[in-house]
Amino acid sequence: MTPTSRTSAALLVATALIVAGTTGCAPADASAPGAAAPAGDIVDGGGAAEVAEPARALVIADEGGELTLLDLETEERTVIAASSAEEGGAVTGVDTDGRFLFVTREAEEGSTVTVTDSGRWTMPHGDHSHYFRGEPRTLGSIEGDGAVTVGIGSDGTAVAFAGGRERVVLDHEALAEGGTDAATRSAAGPSLPFAGEIVELTPAGIELPGAPVTLCAEPAGADITRVGLVLSCAGGAVLITREVGGALAAETIPHPSGADAPAIALSGRADRPDLAGVTSDGSAWLLDVRARSWTALPSDVPLIRAAAVGDDDARTVGVDADGAVRILATDGSVIARTEPLLAASVSDPLLRDRMELLVDAGHAYVSDAAAGAVHEIDLDDARVIRSFTGLQPWSIVQVG
Repeated sequence: MTPTSRTSAALLVATALIVAGTTGCAPADASAPGAAAPAGDIVDGGGAAEVAEPARALVIADEGGELTLLDLETEERTVIAASSAEEGGAVTGVDTDGRFLFVTREAEEGSTVTVTDSGRWTMPHGDHSHYFRGEPRTLGSIEGDGAVTVGIGSDGTAVAFAGGRERVVLDHEALAEGGTDAATRSAAGPSLPFAGEIVELTPAGIELPGAPVTLCAEPAGADITRVGLVLSCAGGAVLITREVGGALAAETIPHPSGADAPAIALSGRADRPDLAGVTSDGSAWLLDVRARSWTALPSDVPLIRAAAVGDDDARTVGVDADGAVRILATDGSVIARTEPLLAASVSDPLLRDRMELLVDAGHAYVSDAAAGAVHEIDLDDARVIRSFTGLQPWSIVQVG
């Protein structure tokens, strides 16, 4: 999980629950970009144009909630949602499933989650994927009382308002067709839609339909991986999968014996089997979800961010306390690193807290609030490919 979302520490989940890496990139086994689709292979894009390759873009939110879409192919910038600062209350989170954007604003008089369709997404379809590009549009807002938790699952998003213990569930397919009017409300707390069911997060742990409670102390976020839904817990992780027949099952993946510092939160590339997270002592853990195994990633300089690439080499990207971006091997050794280009941001506690790291198949993207920029890093040699300047990167996500 990245620090993209900021939610109240009083909630059961310490941070908003985000799709891993929020990249929205194509799975590794998708058909090659530009390849001809099989005969009869038609998917309805709801008016959006189907394109040959993922329409990748960054969405940069400033502190007022203005959303700027940055096309990663053309570098064109488009404001797709205006600042809502006049509505009152601070923006506390920006989340995405790779298409829809959920901007949370909290205030004493009430909280709001505004939903925007970026118009760009990837749709897995058997052994390949389809890619779409349409027009961005604001779909509506969800209102409630108290601190907000946004839980983005595999097929929907659950918005929980702590003040009234109220939950609003948005089915992603219905959201695309009818906006937020299709939302359903109920009296419940934080949760995650997954595989057609609702995963409940309670003080006792994780509740699945018709199953015993699975313990999960101090939950710190959730990620959708190729294997299943993974929740970070103080003692390790909980993997939720769908069994033959449709029932959900939970499996605990504890940290290795003697692991003094657990990973605080986990993050990785969308639809991949690896996740990584930093620890309180500045090292990192890499979780291979397929193998249900943890690997320690020691570091000579404390790490402040980490995200797994989930490729054949099981690489991890980290940002260290000196402000350098590191590409790490499975033993923690440094394959390549940048100069300390983020030194000014990491030296300021407020800016360091806002720093975000995203990864896709070939790049890392890191926000640099001190420079008003987002840097694009090559994952092979840690070369800074591009620096997008003139921005106010309070939060960044990737869509497409």
